[in-house]
Amino acid sequence: MRASICTQYGHLPVYRRKSGAENLTTISWIQLSMINTALCKILKPPVFGMFLLFVLLATASLSVAKERVGPITAEPTGQFRPGKVIWVDLVTDDVRRASDFYRQVFGWAVRLSEDGSYAEAGYRGRPVAAFARYEYDAPDDEAQWVISISVPDVDAAAAAVRNHGGEVLEGPENLKDRGRYVLVNDSRGAVLMFLEASGGDPLDEAAVANEWLWAELWTDDPAAAVAFYESVVGYKTVAARETDGGELRVMGRDGVARATVVKSPWPEVTPNWLPYLLVDDLAGTIDAIEANDGEVLVPPSAAGDGDAAIVADPTGGVFALQQREGQL
Repeated sequence: MRASICTQYGHLPVYRRKSGAENLTTISWIQLSMINTALCKILKPPVFGMFLLFVLLATASLSVAKERVGPITAEPTGQFRPGKVIWVDLVTDDVRRASDFYRQVFGWAVRLSEDGSYAEAGYRGRPVAAFARYEYDAPDDEAQWVISISVPDVDAAAAAVRNHGGEVLEGPENLKDRGRYVLVNDSRGAVLMFLEASGGDPLDEAAVANEWLWAELWTDDPAAAVAFYESVVGYKTVAARETDGGELRVMGRDGVARATVVKSPWPEVTPNWLPYLLVDDLAGTIDAIEANDGEVLVPPSAAGDGDAAIVADPTGGVFALQQREGQL
């Protein structure tokens, strides 16, 4: 399905539909026309808008937890991969409930702070995510996953954000053991962080089930969004058209694809980054999600190859599932 992208971009292991280490991330294009409108509501930012963005991770629990925030890798790598999505944080109104959900469904080991305001999750001995509670009252089910993209110079990235139509919400600032970060809105309003990790970035390795696989930006103006990320991150972009007619853009750097950009069908919804989790058994994972009070927003039958779905945890955090090729 992605062969044309490999041909245009060069070596993009992320799109080679093969087994082995080169198959870092094989995502399925979600057919937007088939997505339930319930997703529109859940992807919409909380009603207090910018207030949420300001308290996401910088002034929410991380302000209390700066001394306990851990690194993004189990061991320092000393290597940096600019443009790579290297971390994800869930900001939620109920850290304990979110922790229980991801522990039960995906087998993550979660270390919860004593006051329940912050947690770090790992899998197979490797860090996979952090959960932080809103510092101020927020509506129920308004959780949001926030990705972090590796940059070599956070301060330069912050300046580039301002110069190319984005907005700096918090930072640049240092977090002990985590690194130097800046929380921003891109030029179309999507929230993310740019991070210079203290110990280096995670290696480019084949993803395993129950770990993050990919990230996709849903935006109202893909061309403008791509221009922003090319200017700030240094991406090069390939446009491609799927067999079903859908269009997407693949952003990459140094010969490796790092993220896709697609047009959201809802112009009234603020753009969002959608992270993907790899699973071995999509049907079984969906059963587990529903058994643990999660919600299936887009079932597999509505997703391109039938091997992907979009779901939400019980606190409202939206993410996608991608099954290994040949397992469905």
